[in-house]
Amino acid sequence: MPATFQLSKNPAVNFVVSHRADGDFNRDVVLPDLLTPRRRKLVDLPWTQLSEVHGLSSLWVNSPGEFDGETGDVLGTAENGVVLGVWVGDCAPVVLIGNHSIVAAHAGWKGLRDGVLDSAVALMSEHGDQVIEGFVGPHIQQCCYEFGERDLETMVDQFGETARGCDRQGRPALDVAACIRQFFRAKKVPLLESGECTGCLSDKYFSHRVRGERERHVVGVWRAS
Repeated sequence: MPATFQLSKNPAVNFVVSHRADGDFNRDVVLPDLLTPRRRKLVDLPWTQLSEVHGLSSLWVNSPGEFDGETGDVLGTAENGVVLGVWVGDCAPVVLIGNHSIVAAHAGWKGLRDGVLDSAVALMSEHGDQVIEGFVGPHIQQCCYEFGERDLETMVDQFGETARGCDRQGRPALDVAACIRQFFRAKKVPLLESGECTGCLSDKYFSHRVRGERERHVVGVWRAS
């Protein structure tokens, strides 16, 4: 069963996090006639879920379901009843909550390196709002994320030593959560973290990195009226 919850400081913002038993939400392989009812079972509202490419492109949704299936990695809306979906296997689903809008981003290590969270903040700013709170859903944690030294140094240069982690075997690892935490800390914005590892929790989540799975779970966020 999916996990659903609200933010204590902003109860109009709702989240749903799918689990393995809810099915595959990889919109690049799941046919629309299967994906649509699967999403509606989680939240019975129109969804917008992009074809994610680890890039920086963003789209602003003005009506329910607008841009569903388009290409990009950042979504925003100021409308009630619009579900923004981020599908992930190990990457981090990151949500920015503003005073009257929400922005959702697909943040893998390449996206973090290239500035996908900056793109998310910029999208919100372009639409007259500012980030007041953040959320990051289940993703791969340092315990399961052995990482190459060269790329790790790149991330350390950008996010500081906090990016350097260690996996269960004592090998160099990337701490994605720490990178995201550092980003929000620099902006003095509180961040709510699920703290769950997609690599460890094989009964709940899919993982490309640890188990080579092609399936994806999804995080949906919407603002109720």
